[in-house]
Amino acid sequence: MTRVGYIWVGPLEHNAEFQRDLLRAKGVDRMFEDISAHTSTPIRSELTSALEEVGPGDTLVVWRLDRLGSTMSSVLALLELLGKRRVGVATIAEGLDTSGDGGEALLATIAAFTQLDRCLTRERTMAGVYAARARGRVGGRPRALSTTNVERVIMMKEQGATVREIAQEMGTSRATVYRVLETATGGRDAEAEERRELTVRWATPAIGDGTEPLIAGD
Repeated sequence: MTRVGYIWVGPLEHNAEFQRDLLRAKGVDRMFEDISAHTSTPIRSELTSALEEVGPGDTLVVWRLDRLGSTMSSVLALLELLGKRRVGVATIAEGLDTSGDGGEALLATIAAFTQLDRCLTRERTMAGVYAARARGRVGGRPRALSTTNVERVIMMKEQGATVREIAQEMGTSRATVYRVLETATGGRDAEAEERRELTVRWATPAIGDGTEPLIAGD
């Protein structure tokens, strides 16, 4: 069983030496490291390499859970993906370890607590999603997604993440994410389906709030 370490250094942090020392002390056999200078779009290309390195029975070791993603939904999707692959995740700061006997129960608890956050943040992101679509596609060829990242896209979508959130996390375009989702859904128009879903959720008021549903186009 191999212990693979992953280090992510954000743009406001100085260097990776602190995390390296912690991972070495935990008996990590191999390390992967991303140093991001981007404040708006964190790039974690070495995380993909680390995910492709680990296999059943291995453990991915990180300093903190936030090293694995910039949103709660992306971290949760990654934990679920690794759980299905029988790969454990151990964090030093939080003392979490999904490789032990209580790993499944721990993942279920994390999922329960993050579900509320996803529900609350989804409404707040809708306006941004529409604004981003109105601006159209930003130039530059989208980065191709590996097989591992394709699985992460599908899981993040199942966890409730928007296409904009997924594209930002993967460092690719929304068009690339839509293509992945359309392939996974047997060719259905993923963009149209998400637009309909967002329109319904945006236009329908919470039960008992005393308001009438909005009319599309108002």
